[in-house]
Parts: sequence; C-alpha cells; structure tokens
Amino acid sequence: MRFFCWRQDADGDWIETGLHIFFGAYPNMMNLFQELGIEDRLQWKQHQMVFAMADLPGEFTSFKFPPGVPAPLNMAAAILTNTQMLTLEEKVKMVPGLLPMLLEGQSFIDAQDELSVLEFMKKYGMPERINEEIFIAMGKALDFIDPDKLSMSVILTAMNRFIRARQAKL
Repeated sequence: MRFFCWRQDADGDWIETGLHIFFGAYPNMMNLFQELGIEDRLQWKQHQMVFAMADLPGEFTSFKFPPGVPAPLNMAAAILTNTQMLTLEEKVKMVPGLLPMLLEGQSFIDAQDELSVLEFMKKYGMPERINEEIFIAMGKALDFIDPDKLSMSVILTAMNRFIRARQAKL
C-alpha cells in the first residue's frame, strides 16, 4: 500500500493524507498509538475529500463531511454543501448510481466489478463532467488508472469505506 506524505514547511512538519484508511490500515496504527501513549499528539483534520479544481490551477475545493452526522447522510451533506465543483443538476444525476451503494452496500459494489468507471457512468446516466471533476482524480489517487480502464468497484469501495470510517480524517 502506498503512503502519501510530504514535508509541509520549513518547520519540518509532515503531512500524511491517510489515503490507505480506505483499506483498513488505520485501526492497527491507532491501537499502536494508544499503546505508546501518543494518541493525544495526533492533529485531527476535518473529515473531507479535497479535489484540485481543473479549471483553476492551484485552487482546491472540499467535500466536508459534517461531524456528528451518520453515514450515509454525511456524504449527502458533503456533496450538497459544496458549491464549487458540480451543479445541483449534476449532483442529482449522481444519485441513481450512488444510492444503491449506500442502500445495498458491498453486494452492489461487487456487482459493479465488470464495469469500468465510464461504463458505470453511462449505465446510470451520469454527466461526463462528474468524471472530469471527480472520478479521474479518484482513479489516479487509488490506482493510477484512467476511468476507462478502472473497475467502478474500486471507486465505490473507497467511497463506501470513507463515508463509514470515523477515523478517515487523519
């Protein structure tokens, strides 16, 4: 599994994206921090997904998951409250493809394994801009693969685990 981190500034602070939280790597690490008595030194960040703005180089936008809101409502709130990335119409057009993931869980996700991201989008009538704004970045971050070659089950698994993991914010 890849670890994504870099030095933040002249102070030498390290930034860790925590991407591998999607795959269950953090529970054991959190137990280790607790055993070492250093869990209180962690600097928790807001539970969010951050995307670079394709049309605005150097600009970023976030889907911020509100604290205390249970999954999957937290994802709906995160998507609906972001006003920089997708239009309301585009957000609504995501629902037919993402709602079964939330309601049926892993069985729906596994059934999508034969579909690429682009095939999944076409099947559920999602606009191309969702691919350009979200799925290309997710595909590259998760597996360094373009959406026409990546199984949609990879994206759905990451999304499903992220919205349900309370520690997905380090």
